[in-house]
Order: sequence, then C-alpha cells, then structure tokens
Amino acid sequence: MNTQETTTCTKKRILEDVIVEADLSGMMFPRRHYKTDEERVKNLESAVREFHEFLRDHRSQDMVQLFVNRKYKDVCSACGCTWETYIIDGALSCANCDAIIQTTEACDSLEARKRQIPAGR
Repeated sequence: MNTQETTTCTKKRILEDVIVEADLSGMMFPRRHYKTDEERVKNLESAVREFHEFLRDHRSQDMVQLFVNRKYKDVCSACGCTWETYIIDGALSCANCDAIIQTTEACDSLEARKRQIPAGR
C-alpha cells in the first residue's frame, strides 16, 4: 500500500491572449482583381495606412470592422503546464506533474482514450 500523499488536479481553462483584429476587406478589391500576390499585399498595406489615418481623423466613413478575439489554453491546476494526460498505474494523470486527475475530467478523458485505442491491443 502506498503511503505517499497523492496530488490531484483538474483541467483549468485560462485566458492566454487577447488580440484585436481589423477586417479591412471592405476596402479591398476581390482577389481576382490583382495580377500577383505581391500587388495584393501592397494594396493591403495601403489599406492599413489609410486605416491608421482613419483612426487619427475619425470622420471617415470607410467600412472597417473590429473584432476582439480571446485565445484560451487548458492547463493543469496543480502545475500550470499545458493540459496533457497519460495513464500511470491505471489512473489518468497529468503528463507534466503526475498528479491524478479528479473525477469528471478523468472519466471524460479516459473514455475518449478508450475510443481511440483499437480493440485487441
């Protein structure tokens, strides 16, 4: 019988980054309008310069859409590393710190792994 204290963990979803994107497609011609990709890139760079001017002089009526995109990451609640699992001694554990995964996460992950392992192995 193992007398060591066992560390447990859960999957924790954290906000990794927030990115603001501007969709300038309203200021662009369709791709078929350009003879080369370089010409298209130069046109987009010009649109970006115009957008900067737009921000300085907000009287412009150009069609520009802004989006805030959140980037999340799943991490281990015990060690904070990227969420990766493996089975050790029959228990689903964190691949980084060997903490035993608690209840719901363990059941969900174990069932998913069973579906991925071909029968007879």
